[in-house]
Amino acid sequence: MNPSTSSGQAQLPLQGIRVADFGQVIAAPVTAQMLGWLGAEVILVETESRFTTRVWPPFADGEFGINQSGGFNLVNGNKLSCSLDLRLPDARELAKGIIRVSDVLVENYATGVMENLGLGYDEVKKLRPDIIYMSLGAFGRSGPFKNLTGFHSVINLFSGLAAVTGYPGTHPRIMGGLIPDAFAGCYGVLAVLEALYHRSRTGEGQFVEVSMTEALTGMIPEAVTEYSLTGKEQPKTGNRDERKAPHGVFRCLGEEKWVAVSVETDAQFRALAQATANPGWADDARFVTLAARLENQDALETLVQQWTAGQKVAEVVAILQAAGVPAAPVSDSAEVLADPHLTERGFVAHVEHPVAGRRPVLSLPWAADGHRVDDLRPAPTFGQHNQWVLRELLQVSDEEYERLVATGAIG
Repeated sequence: MNPSTSSGQAQLPLQGIRVADFGQVIAAPVTAQMLGWLGAEVILVETESRFTTRVWPPFADGEFGINQSGGFNLVNGNKLSCSLDLRLPDARELAKGIIRVSDVLVENYATGVMENLGLGYDEVKKLRPDIIYMSLGAFGRSGPFKNLTGFHSVINLFSGLAAVTGYPGTHPRIMGGLIPDAFAGCYGVLAVLEALYHRSRTGEGQFVEVSMTEALTGMIPEAVTEYSLTGKEQPKTGNRDERKAPHGVFRCLGEEKWVAVSVETDAQFRALAQATANPGWADDARFVTLAARLENQDALETLVQQWTAGQKVAEVVAILQAAGVPAAPVSDSAEVLADPHLTERGFVAHVEHPVAGRRPVLSLPWAADGHRVDDLRPAPTFGQHNQWVLRELLQVSDEEYERLVATGAIG
């Protein structure tokens, strides 16, 4: 039985589509995982000589293991693992066999690596003329920077996002986490879906190119638009807003507990003053109008901070929301995973990994007709599906399989 088949699962939009996943680290693996969530059969081609996220912490229960990496398991669910050492000719021939029976190829090696392996688009389309070949790079596969490699910090800087992130009068800030990877991976999904639609109408495959830098620049359209219209760079504003005050996050009781407050109208500000038992704020000349509040934000934020500091987040949120003042908790990861709203909606789910155990995961952030994809399977252990992919799918004989294992091509 095909190990990617899930009994009882409703028909998914990409069932019948097979993906050859040569993705590295985060971005392309995100693309392939989402395609898997949508029903595609995803075969991850990986090698022991080039572990990336499999050796990244954190590890389940704090114990190192290539099957226990949180980074790897986070972005490789719903995949089959086939371990091939692509440095060897025999392994590359097996990879070509996988490509021949696949509809989509996903890769994000440095520019030229796939070509050097004999797996570039020009060669691959000879194996499968209607293949959809998605190639994702830091700067794309053309232009003067095509041969440069880059990870999330480099992409943050080149995209322009870092320049508008930070506090007034301070240096640019690199946003935490692997934001460029996740964004580029999602763009990759959209591109592959469009290419599949095009193929369904024309029978034609396509070479699809995704630039991580260009994807992230799309996050700051207001900054780009302001410069294109006025010639002025958008200033760094921290958590502030040019049309709201107070607007920011304020510390509450507890370690790293914060509440977000956003006041736009005079009526909301008067409600804030009453709710905090500080009615005098509403009559203070520094705060009577929005223009005055924007001019005196330092003083205003100090007063709000003094009020929130002695209370729990939930208390502050309840008081302000009851008064009609926009306020919300700043949730940390533990709170997100335990959030009853996200859990009830099915965004937070649990999967049972054979080594890492039962762990919470995040699923697709959309539902169709009220139903979210519920076929969430754990990331594979290394080489878990070699037998099925090579012996059953590619029909490699027992003798040949043993020879390839002995030479290191498989592994």
